[in-house]
Amino acid sequence: MTTIIKASGAQDFLALVPHLTGFQPQQSIVLVAFRGNRTCGALRLDLPKADAPAGVRRRAATTMLGMVCRIPDVDAFVPVVYTHDSFAGGDGMPYRAVIDDLLARARHSGFTVRDALCVATDAWGSYLDEHCPRRGRPLGLISASPARSTLARSIPTAGLMDLESESRLPVADFVTREQTAKRFTELDSLRASAELGPALLFDHGFSGDVVGFADDLLASGREPVPPRDAAVLAFLVQAPALRDEVLLTWAWGPEFGVAVGEMNDRHNAGDDISSLPGAMALGGFGMPRPDPERLRTAIHVLRYSAPRVPRHAQAPLLTMLAWAHWALGSGTLAGRWVAQVREHDPEYSLAELLDRMLSAGRLPEWAWDVGPDATDGTAIEGRP
Repeated sequence: MTTIIKASGAQDFLALVPHLTGFQPQQSIVLVAFRGNRTCGALRLDLPKADAPAGVRRRAATTMLGMVCRIPDVDAFVPVVYTHDSFAGGDGMPYRAVIDDLLARARHSGFTVRDALCVATDAWGSYLDEHCPRRGRPLGLISASPARSTLARSIPTAGLMDLESESRLPVADFVTREQTAKRFTELDSLRASAELGPALLFDHGFSGDVVGFADDLLASGREPVPPRDAAVLAFLVQAPALRDEVLLTWAWGPEFGVAVGEMNDRHNAGDDISSLPGAMALGGFGMPRPDPERLRTAIHVLRYSAPRVPRHAQAPLLTMLAWAHWALGSGTLAGRWVAQVREHDPEYSLAELLDRMLSAGRLPEWAWDVGPDATDGTAIEGRP
């Protein structure tokens, strides 16, 4: 369900923008898209360098506008710069050249820009406000905005995500870490042995049904993952085909998971599966929006399991975390997890693929499928 909060001015709008992204942006430009008088999405991108050459700025502006255009029926947007720079420390409002290029590109494309705002360390202001004080307006106007208290009353749990903690694995307790690591190591030592099947079945309760196992992990909700299940999960996903089967089962359910398993079998038999429905799901193509609650539960399973297995076994789990965030439309978090994987295992193929897509600013196709009722969370109504 979408909660609509009315904004009567720029300070109200700025008080609510972080709730569109889910976290407090830093060194970012957030493009807030509108349909009519209501927001329908927000895209966060890294800020170009303030002193970037004009050609770089123009290319960045073209990319930004192209991303906004991909959201159906968007008729206006508001760019918001979040910077560690200050009004007082420079020549007026920071990043004006970047915004000027974006505004010029928007005018050329016939796009309406309702406002263009900057939140710096010491003040905020509008690039379009001729009467904005040279040192900006007080940040206290944002923090004191009635829109924040309205949001708190409407959604009592509407807190912002802590990006730092969300992009780090939680600390695992000693007992479950030792139990899980021991079970994983035992399975890993049997990988090429005839004893593997009996060990999986009798010692870990795994019958060989990968899709059923993956689905059962979500059925427990946000509960702790038993050591034997965490160990089996980590063991299975060391194989890319099984990793994909688990991940895509989580995203689209067991029926699609079975189809993925069948496609893997056909691929191994030498068949060309590229034209089959769902064959490009991992790359973000040809699929409807995945179930967000299933993916959020999968993120819990992965965050719980990963710190309890040996470090050398974590790359698949962390990359699956990155993909789940990417599939939910959060390229920011996905990028942080990918960076951790590539730091320790730069040749891990799925992380390399995600890194290339994130570097190109590419989100999955379904991220742009924002229908009238697709926004689950907060929307702003009114003009900045």
